[in-house]
Parts: sequence; C-alpha cells; structure tokens
Amino acid sequence: MRFLSRLVLAAAVLSVAACTASEPESEPASVSEVRIGVLVPKSGKSAAAGAEALHGAELAAALVNGDEGAVPLAGVGSEGLAGLGGAKLTIVAGDTKSSPQAGAAEADRLVIQERVAGLVGAYDAAVTEAASQQSERRGILFVNGDSPADYLTDRGLDWFFRTGPTDRMFGEAFYSTLQQEKIRPKRISMLFTTDADGESLHRVLHNLAPEANYEEHGMVRFNPGQANLVPPLRELRDVKKPEALFLMTSRGSDAVRVLKTMEAMGYRPPQIFAFGRGVFSEPQVLQAAGTAGEGLYYGTAWSREIAGRSSIAKAVMERYELRFNQPMGETAAGTFTAVLVLAKAIDNAGSADPQRVRAALLNLDIPGRETIMPWSGVRFDASRQNVAATGVVEQRVGQAFRVVFPNELQVAEPVG
Repeated sequence: MRFLSRLVLAAAVLSVAACTASEPESEPASVSEVRIGVLVPKSGKSAAAGAEALHGAELAAALVNGDEGAVPLAGVGSEGLAGLGGAKLTIVAGDTKSSPQAGAAEADRLVIQERVAGLVGAYDAAVTEAASQQSERRGILFVNGDSPADYLTDRGLDWFFRTGPTDRMFGEAFYSTLQQEKIRPKRISMLFTTDADGESLHRVLHNLAPEANYEEHGMVRFNPGQANLVPPLRELRDVKKPEALFLMTSRGSDAVRVLKTMEAMGYRPPQIFAFGRGVFSEPQVLQAAGTAGEGLYYGTAWSREIAGRSSIAKAVMERYELRFNQPMGETAAGTFTAVLVLAKAIDNAGSADPQRVRAALLNLDIPGRETIMPWSGVRFDASRQNVAATGVVEQRVGQAFRVVFPNELQVAEPVG
C-alpha cells in the first residue's frame, strides 16, 4: 500500500496556476492553497450519492492536510502539500443537480471563477458526459471515478479519464460468476427498465451473452416506476422460466418493487443479479428490500469486506466513518481514489501543465496493493479507461453482502 501514502503527498503538485491549457503560467515555488473541483449532485434525485462522493473527496484532502491526526500511512498529512511548501488542499464543490445543463455550467464556474487545477466527478452518466465536454473544450483534466457507462470513454476525448470499472467489466464479472457455478444455469433472462439506463445495461449483457455461450435469452421490459409489476413477472415465470435473472435498472426503488412483488407472488428465479450503478450500494435500499433481497447478487467497484482485509484500506474506511458518522461506500471510495490518482499523475509530471499531466496519467502503472480498491491496479489505455479496474460480485447473505467473485477475493461460495 505504499502507493496511497505516496499518492496523498503527491497531490502537492496540483497547482492552482493551471487554470487552462491555452496559456500555462509559470508555477510558483510555493503556494498556500491548491483547489480541486468536485462535481456532485448536492440536490436532486441523486443527492444522497452526491454527499457520499463529496465526503470521499473531503477525506482525501483531510488526510493530505493532516486534519485526521494519526493515520497508519507513512508520511500522510505531516506537512500538507510538501512539494508546494506545505500548501493546503481545498475541495471546491459544484452542485450538478443531476442535470446535464447544470453540470456543464458548474464545470465552467469551477474552472473560470474558482480557478481549480482539475475536475473530479460527476456521478450521473449524462451529467458526466456534459461536464466533461466542457472541460475538454477548456483543456482541463477530468477524472471520473463513479460513472461506469461504457460510452464515456468511447468518445475520443483527450482530457477525460476514468479510474473505475465500466458496465462491460461488471457484465463480464456477472457471467464469470455464472461460469464458476457447480451446475451452470442453462436459461437466463433479462428484466430491464425501458429508460436509457435500462436499455444501455441490457445492451451490455446482450452483447456479452454469446461470449458466455448464451446464444438465446429471454427479455422482459417494464417502465420505470411502474406500479403493477405482476404482468412482466408472470411472463418471466410462465414463459421465460429463467434459471438466472439479470435485473437491470439504475433506480433502487424499481429493484425493490420487483423483489417485493416476486415475494408476494411466491415466485423467484434460482439466481438474481442486480445490474445498475448504485442500486443496492445505499443501505436504505438494502433495508427496504427486506427478506426479498436475500441471496441477491450485486456488482460493485468497492467492497467493505475486502477493504477490511487491508490495513491501509481499513484505516481509510475507519477515518471516513468517524468523520462522517456513516459507513464508507462505493461512491465515496471511487471519488477518494479519483482525487488521489489525479494527484499522483501531477506529482509524476512534476508540473501542473495539462499536457504533461495527461502524459503522466497515461504512463501510470500502479499495483492494486497500493490502492484501497479491489483492483489489479491503475493503468490507462488509449481511450483513457483504467483497464486494471474490475467489478466485484457480492451476494447478500443476512444483512450484508459477501464477496463471491473474483475467486481470489472470495470468502465463501455462493449460497443457494
């Protein structure tokens, strides 16, 4: 875990002088403050996730600035940003309101008015798309750690980087979990919402199905927020008859209604995989599902169970929970990591010049053991996607999720 300790100090080279790429200014030997813009939904439908993301960024800054007291990470927080004469790291938040228009406007405000050195965010895929288009036009680096939609790194942008796994990576993890079953399911079905998120998730699994030797599969759609889910579930039960079901939605309320309706009907496929960013990462969604969520499989980019095995990740997790009085989750961990990866690249570049930092990001090769994430590391490809990220599959057992994939991180075989 030497990377995290070096990385936290590495934020020293994030210079506020780097406002744009058009006319880089000479960097002072020392500054008192370095500002990083973090785009989050502080209001709107994803406000709870936005609060977690902002907390993750704030914890990263607190560790750098020495505000967390003794932390078992070599050199963390001892002198602030040592490379800039002890400068403090300041997080400047922008409220996207889960709106692409608001997100793009906030990206501009943070760059022009707040003079941030770089941007991190912005949770919602559509908001991330719009905001990163603005940063692209201004030549400002944008590091995303919480939006897995595949198309974000397929746009050919020069300044957009993603540290976390893609939806395709999650899909591959789901199919790999099925492949390791003692008795491999023969029939699979996909139940998904008719909105853009549901259709996008369905395309990912549909395209991956032949690679997993599932040439045919059942497909059933339902509308987001649909009150009566009995008809589509009857179609599943009486016509499709899946042995494994992929439930795809970006809304936890829809997933809970599906599970509750199944419970009321006395029907349940042998295996259910929930596919959708953040669907069960929020504790209140898991609680709302009650016994209907027992045995459910879920994909995540970060696992509390895995973090607890690493002294460095456990220390970060404990500091988060003490500071914010809530469990650290996937969204907070993703933003925390994105902030530190950006800082590491600028440290390697020895400059805040955007071109040099971009080159340093592309040259990063960070082992997984040196992060708090359950990945093999951080290595960006030509599309600026971290190819070393991976999706973890957990299964709900009791009131918690237990890791069942990848095999090397598994603590128990799947139940049921």
